[in-house]
Amino acid sequence: MKTCTLRCQILSPLHIGTGSELSPLDYIIKNSTLYVISFGRLVNMLNEKDRDSLEKIIDTGDLIKLRSFVSNIKNIQEYSLYAVEVKEDIKLAYNKNINNIQNQLLIQPFIKTEGGTKLLIPGSSLKGALRTAVINKIALELKVKRPQSPREEYEFEKTVLGYKDAKSDPFRGVKVRDKTLPDNSTIVREVKNVYRSNKTKALTSKSMQLYHEVTHSAITGKTVEFDTEIIFETDLFDKKYLSMSLEINGIRDSCMKFYKSKFDLEHENFYKGTEVEPVSDVLRNTTFDDASFVIRVGRFSGVESVTIDEYRSPRPPRGRIWGTTRNLADGLYPMGWVKCTILNRECLNKA
Repeated sequence: MKTCTLRCQILSPLHIGTGSELSPLDYIIKNSTLYVISFGRLVNMLNEKDRDSLEKIIDTGDLIKLRSFVSNIKNIQEYSLYAVEVKEDIKLAYNKNINNIQNQLLIQPFIKTEGGTKLLIPGSSLKGALRTAVINKIALELKVKRPQSPREEYEFEKTVLGYKDAKSDPFRGVKVRDKTLPDNSTIVREVKNVYRSNKTKALTSKSMQLYHEVTHSAITGKTVEFDTEIIFETDLFDKKYLSMSLEINGIRDSCMKFYKSKFDLEHENFYKGTEVEPVSDVLRNTTFDDASFVIRVGRFSGVESVTIDEYRSPRPPRGRIWGTTRNLADGLYPMGWVKCTILNRECLNKA
């Protein structure tokens, strides 16, 4: 077994979701902080008079009164599952619509541990990013035939990596540990879907509202880092149980070749000459040495960062054309960039 320790610096806002949403009845925003309410905890801690008042409101089904009751409770943090910072514009939108039952200020939370309190970076998300880069490099080097049918598309990864079933998949021998983030590592921001006008070349935001709990990041002024481990099951590789061998140098090189080019691709196609250009330049000028590399993780990574160069053939819903928009936090920050640095440099030495 060989373990490589990575220090991961989140370069730009990152969102890994759960598929769930928080409605305005699930939370309260006070003083630029969003509190996710535990009604079970709330009921148990109320005095008898307040509990009776709450039960009467619930019986009437008056959701506005329910929201008002909860928002007026003192020490709301005691009844909360967790709290997270929100941007000023979201707080203002919430307060403006607090008495509007049609208020659909839905928020996508960041994935958390089973107890629901610690922010989680799943190892599977990081491993998926590594896998995409490795498959991209091998497919281009081997000049693998482009899939011509749904079945060939389904079998594409097996063809590239040369395995017959999951037992011989080389990434079976690679594990990436889950890691939790420090408290106060996230903030709720609006994610704006933008496209570049053919006439003005300016970025224009579509009307949809997307509110997500995202990480702080280097380009937003508050660095978030975490350490994780990539574990190579050397016995599986040495005994030829897997279709090919994988090691950290090859993974690093694959990631740099695949993801670094996406900095420049997005810059030229979307950000050059717009208000996002200075932010994009900061990302493009990130420095790397022979022990570091870049990956892209989470939702809003962009189709080019999750599909294979020269084999890319996504099928957007409702006949839309892929690759024509980007999703930017606050309409300004590209999403999901992470710099990884190998801390134990002896891991780079080939066996």
